[in-house]
Amino acid sequence: MSLTATAIKVQEIAEKGESLVSLSPSQAARLQELRFCRVLPTSDTGSWRVTDVNRVGVVAIDDVRIIVKPKTPLRSLIFMASYSGVQASVRNAHFAFEVDKDLPSALASAFLSAVDNATSRGLLKGYIPVDETGTVVRGRWDVARQLKSRPGLPVPLELTYDDYTEDVAENRILKAALRALIRIEQLPRRVIDRAGVTTTLFADVSDLRPGMSVTLPRESRLNAHYQPALRLARWILETTSWAHSQGASAGATFLLNVAKVYEDFVGHVLQATLRPAGFDVDLQVADWQLDTGGKVRMRPDIVISRGGRVVTVADTKYKVWGDGNGSPPNADVYQALAYAVTAKVPEVHLLYVSGDVSPRKYVVGSTNTTIIAHTLDVSGTPDTLIEDVSRLGRSLTPGRAWPPGVSLTTAEESLERDAAT
Repeated sequence: MSLTATAIKVQEIAEKGESLVSLSPSQAARLQELRFCRVLPTSDTGSWRVTDVNRVGVVAIDDVRIIVKPKTPLRSLIFMASYSGVQASVRNAHFAFEVDKDLPSALASAFLSAVDNATSRGLLKGYIPVDETGTVVRGRWDVARQLKSRPGLPVPLELTYDDYTEDVAENRILKAALRALIRIEQLPRRVIDRAGVTTTLFADVSDLRPGMSVTLPRESRLNAHYQPALRLARWILETTSWAHSQGASAGATFLLNVAKVYEDFVGHVLQATLRPAGFDVDLQVADWQLDTGGKVRMRPDIVISRGGRVVTVADTKYKVWGDGNGSPPNADVYQALAYAVTAKVPEVHLLYVSGDVSPRKYVVGSTNTTIIAHTLDVSGTPDTLIEDVSRLGRSLTPGRAWPPGVSLTTAEESLERDAAT
């Protein structure tokens, strides 16, 4: 039997710090099983302390709805999730979701608006290879397949051809995300109804196979207008599939990895900023190893190189720098030093979110390595966000043949002079 609105108990927990929630022992155990936070008992019966939160969104357990509030403003969060280097001019007008108070509604509203924009000229079409059996020659006769399946028989024919169709990967991803929205219990009915109507546009598009990981098609001139919608679709599919992989019931959770959104956004803005100057920016490099035996593997977030030589390494940190004594956690500095030693670079950068602390340098004398900690304020407008990350990107490569007209801010020039001395 479904619960009425008056029967649902709404509780909030913060993404940062700790929160107290009222739960039964079984509800607390199920919350812990979702593995996005730590749930600890308190001295008061029925009261539980929630810490170490690494997802935001909504969790529904029996008659309790737990809203995990992000420390990042919703508008900034949705913009970062939808950003692409091809279409960097996304504006506030694309995200008219001020009336939506929670993350699922905001993300869903932004996605539906992005789909409307992407499909305003009709669904994207493209060529896909088709293998079929027929009696009339169309495309190329696949002789090898013919001999394998029907040796000695001239008909039917095994044919291979390219079909120009709407049934392309981009549309399959959007359709899958729309269908995922319809199954989310926490969304307002108006949002679900709108998703249902939009889904009818994709009636002739195939479904993604269940359990498939979502890999976005390569950005191109032809699918550039689809990019914001595709990126939001990927996050929607990951928030729902992550819950299923942890054993939650369908529609019971909607949890977004904001740290990954932040990392993805910063990485793509740096690519758009640095590539015109001849730098390669690789994200999530998976083949690094610290030891000669390959037992200790590393995965730096951002590797900047030029001409095949690594120039510097950066790691995104979705946490506020400046708590405590105002220094980054020791573990972050150790990690940065390991990157510097492995890549043989003089500098590694830690990119923290929020905080009003100026860039700070830590010089490791024994290795002649400098670790620089930066902060990015993600509470500004979309234009400001891109401008701040672009400016930061230029400061990561000081003194390395920038094109005419590209300048650094006074603060970055000061940092460059400090690094030179």
